[in-house]
Amino acid sequence: MCTRYGNAEKFLNTFNPDMQVMAARYAERAYFGTAPSLETVCLGYGEQTAIVWNCIQLENINLFAGVKEKMPVSRQKELSRLIGVEYPYLKVTELLLFFHRLKCGRYGRFYGMVDALFITSALVQFMEERRAETKRYQAAHEKEEKPEKKTASGGISYEEYLLLKEKRQKQDNHG
Repeated sequence: MCTRYGNAEKFLNTFNPDMQVMAARYAERAYFGTAPSLETVCLGYGEQTAIVWNCIQLENINLFAGVKEKMPVSRQKELSRLIGVEYPYLKVTELLLFFHRLKCGRYGRFYGMVDALFITSALVQFMEERRAETKRYQAAHEKEEKPEKKTASGGISYEEYLLLKEKRQKQDNHG
């Protein structure tokens, strides 16, 4: 972690809330890129850094949401711990994508206050999207890697024809 991202402060600066837009713009990279998971952040910098990183994202929501009652720091810390325990495998870029979508109103809106339970419920919805989207991306990549053989009128492909021709020639030479 330190080799790739520098110390904890540099890591926090690299994956700051401004990166939410980039995560949204390049969702496939957010899912499949090389960014560290929350668990990796904990191992590389300690659990406190992962909590601070989540709190920075939550404070960004606090500032963004036009509500009267903001989420207090104590609740931000508790919510950050919960996210770390429930979703340690999520990459920080995936969470950036989640927070972007949350701010865009994809999961609904806050009424009067930034609500921790609303955020955890939205995260459950995000996980459903994540499953569907990653499955779709993987299927598209598999299709690119193994293009279907197109044949005219149900016949064999040219490659198959060449293989059959080669087999027949071998049989004719040995028979």
